[in-house]
Amino acid sequence: MIHIGSISSGLSSAVMCDRLLKKHPDTLLVFEDVLFEDEDNYRFLADCEERWNKKIIRLTEGRTPYEVSRAERVIPNSLLAPCSFRLKVDLFKAWLKTLENRDIIIHIGFDYTEFERIERTTKAYAKDGYKTDYPLEWKPIEYRPYSLVVKEDLGIMPPRMYGMGYTHANCGGRCCKQGQGDWIRTLINFPERFAEIEEWERGMRKLSEKHGKRTILKRINKGQVEELTLEKLRLEYEDNPQMNFADMDKESPCVVCGIGF
Repeated sequence: MIHIGSISSGLSSAVMCDRLLKKHPDTLLVFEDVLFEDEDNYRFLADCEERWNKKIIRLTEGRTPYEVSRAERVIPNSLLAPCSFRLKVDLFKAWLKTLENRDIIIHIGFDYTEFERIERTTKAYAKDGYKTDYPLEWKPIEYRPYSLVVKEDLGIMPPRMYGMGYTHANCGGRCCKQGQGDWIRTLINFPERFAEIEEWERGMRKLSEKHGKRTILKRINKGQVEELTLEKLRLEYEDNPQMNFADMDKESPCVVCGIGF
């Protein structure tokens, strides 16, 4: 039996892997690197390797998320993100095939708040003959914030993006699935990253004019869904830097990507 733990460079997957290794020390840890994470995420992974005295297997397709979307002529968003599949799911499944003729259990960092994702993921991998497990559901259930668990139990500082108020630590604050609040956090903390994706979106919208324009973000206005470009979001913030953006993520919530479905 081969136990595989998926680590994303975020908090929940790290807590999951720590639990898993205590029960199955020979577990293989796998990280799908999209080459787009904040540099402190890689520091966090290195600290985890040192704590566990275990090398994390790194899988890399070679492209970044927005390179994938450009190649597929898609402006990604919370509902359509080809990068999740090309750079994570497809890559991971191809690696699994190198472990032929072995019983495999894939351990994923979903917890008790993600029942629907657990159900979808379990069914999806079962079709390919793989078992799945979710150590964050093992008893006793951990109810402390994962940032606190990482600090107190693992003795590791969490990725810095959590301390900046981000709801996740994906893609260095450039995740196409994140909400408006996290995009404004990127505008504040990493303006060069925001500018890069704003220009990318602008260029892609020009390419897609014949087929109808799309945007990374959307917004509900008087009950209607409207497109919201990063440029427009930036201008609104620059016009009113005191705006309350803490609840904006609810309009376009981030669905954390990974090897789950």
